[in-house]
Amino acid sequence: MKKIIILLAITHCINQDLTAQKKFVDSLLSWINTHPKIDSQYIQTLHRVSYRLSETDVKKSYEYYQKAAYYSDSINFTFGKSLAQINLGILFSNSANFDASNKAYFKAIEYAEACGALRLQAVSLNNLGDNFKILQDLTKCRQYTTEAISINTKLEAWRGVAINYELLQQCDLEEKLYGSAKNNLLTGMPFAIRAGESYILSQFYLGFAKLHAINNQTDSAIFYFTKALDESGKQGDLRNEYYVYLAQVQYFKKLKPDEKLGLLKKAMKIARHTGYFEGVSNAAKQLSLFYDEINNKDSSLAYYRIYRYTADSLFSENNLRNVTIKETEWMIKKKEMENRQLKEFTLLQNKELTLKNSWLLAMFICLLLTIAVAFIIYKSIENKKKRTELQLKQKISDTEMAALKAQMNPHFIFNCISSIDGLIQGNDKYNATVYLNKFAKLIRNILDNSKENTIQFSKDIETLQLYIDLEQMRSENKYRTRVHIADELLNSDYQVPPLVIQPFVENAIHHGLRNREDNNGLLVIGIERAEDNICYTISDNGIGRTTAATLNTHKHQSYGIKMGTERIKMFNEETIAAVKIEDLYDNEKAMGTKVTVKLKIK
Repeated sequence: MKKIIILLAITHCINQDLTAQKKFVDSLLSWINTHPKIDSQYIQTLHRVSYRLSETDVKKSYEYYQKAAYYSDSINFTFGKSLAQINLGILFSNSANFDASNKAYFKAIEYAEACGALRLQAVSLNNLGDNFKILQDLTKCRQYTTEAISINTKLEAWRGVAINYELLQQCDLEEKLYGSAKNNLLTGMPFAIRAGESYILSQFYLGFAKLHAINNQTDSAIFYFTKALDESGKQGDLRNEYYVYLAQVQYFKKLKPDEKLGLLKKAMKIARHTGYFEGVSNAAKQLSLFYDEINNKDSSLAYYRIYRYTADSLFSENNLRNVTIKETEWMIKKKEMENRQLKEFTLLQNKELTLKNSWLLAMFICLLLTIAVAFIIYKSIENKKKRTELQLKQKISDTEMAALKAQMNPHFIFNCISSIDGLIQGNDKYNATVYLNKFAKLIRNILDNSKENTIQFSKDIETLQLYIDLEQMRSENKYRTRVHIADELLNSDYQVPPLVIQPFVENAIHHGLRNREDNNGLLVIGIERAEDNICYTISDNGIGRTTAATLNTHKHQSYGIKMGTERIKMFNEETIAAVKIEDLYDNEKAMGTKVTVKLKIK
């Protein structure tokens, strides 16, 4: 019964911690959903999600690590690659797979060196030191921790320096090198004070307390133990408080039984309260030994059972984490193998195709007559229905080709290149680079999308956003843009024609907003789901269609609108396109245009 009550209390505390953790993770995921643009901030947010989930949901944590790694590779973001490897190292370390963890940290260091991210190098080195301390390879622990000190000192990262020296003194205590341990504490203490974190100061005071207790300087040891408790209490740092209580039991050899029992119960209470399973296991083991010493067999057995349960739970959890990650790794390798086999098969097919082409070329002259006769016969027996079907297919083909040509205004491409040239001539290299990168990505997306009749909704929105960004840069932010897209659509697999609303957006920008006399233009794009349709709304507060019709550039855009409307009609398989264009007025004065487009969900 006692065991059940203890486990329920631990579970309740864990649930509270998980609730707080989940809220923070949800806020990060909400940011990701509302910022679909793949950039450095997006990748670093994926890293934070993976890190936060590393102890609560290994599978999800690994998925977000994969996303951070994939997107970092796709845009060649070396800093992100290093972050992803650090996350992977933490996942393996938490599952007690230190060999795999160390390999990930070494890879993170390679990426960090490539992009000059010294802070990430220092973090990886310190994490390597932690791993080797757990593995009891104290020589390597000191080696990597010392390297981290050098980098952190160069960066004036005093918090990191303090943590590094505290880790070194832990190695010294393990090997009973008490003089070296004292020197490391004295060297690191000024940095801990400069960092000003109670968590770190508490660990230094705990180190001093242990050394004084070892030297039988009881009063000094009590002083430093008290200081460690005071610092841990400033920020509610219960984990360090737990370590202080256990250390007093370990290093004060002449404690009275009731004092020893009180300290161990305080440690156990903290471990339960914080859901610290490893702490519960250690405290339960010490309590079992204590009750065995005073010949209380029942209590000794009860705490031994708690110790075994928590120890077994930790072992099982580590195995489960490791299996989960290994399983995910295997799925990735399996996919890579399948891709490799597919490439080899494609190569073989290409060789066979070359041979077949040679044979076909030899037979071509002989087949010409047969084809001519077959064509004449086909034409003679073709009925009206077949001709109508052929005409319809031709119309679809022609419309798709015309729509593709109308997707991007050649003048827009020319103006983009002119804008880039202007930025280079003005020696504005930064904006020229930003503009050129966006322009290149837009052209690449358009070329990729031109191969397909439909693409995923989120991919189409990404291309549209690039177009809008470039137009705003060209217009020197003459107008503002607000875009609202329903989360349901961004997370869906819905298929839409490429750049289906781009002509309407272009029309709003070129013939409404750019012709305003002031810089107070506003383009509002809203995309929602309405029953079985995706509903687009494009509104602007430009000069209106009547005034725009008098301008010379309106003719080309009208053609783009016409082709866009035809594409929508064919996609919806309707005789009348679901496009509605309204003129907006304020007291009979033209105040812009509103376009509503409905696409059937497919």
